[in-house]
Amino acid sequence: MKTYTFKMGLVWAGISIAFFFLCMAWGLLLTDPTLQTLHRNLLQIAYPGFSMSIVGAIFGLLWATAYGFFFGVLFVWLMKVCCVHKHS
Repeated sequence: MKTYTFKMGLVWAGISIAFFFLCMAWGLLLTDPTLQTLHRNLLQIAYPGFSMSIVGAIFGLLWATAYGFFFGVLFVWLMKVCCVHKHS
């Protein structure tokens, strides 16, 4: 069960990284300055240390990986607790 938990954590981390890059790309495609500011502020709230620079993007990438891995492990744990019935 531990390897499955680790694998699920990696899968969710990958999905979270892809979502992070999608959000960064969307932020670069916005043309309205007000929407750009709003989008940047939301990314800074979601990923502490994020900014539109190389270092800020690395911080955002690290947070996205950590969030994804944590939620993947949490998902496996919840499925084990809620859905798997152990017979004594």
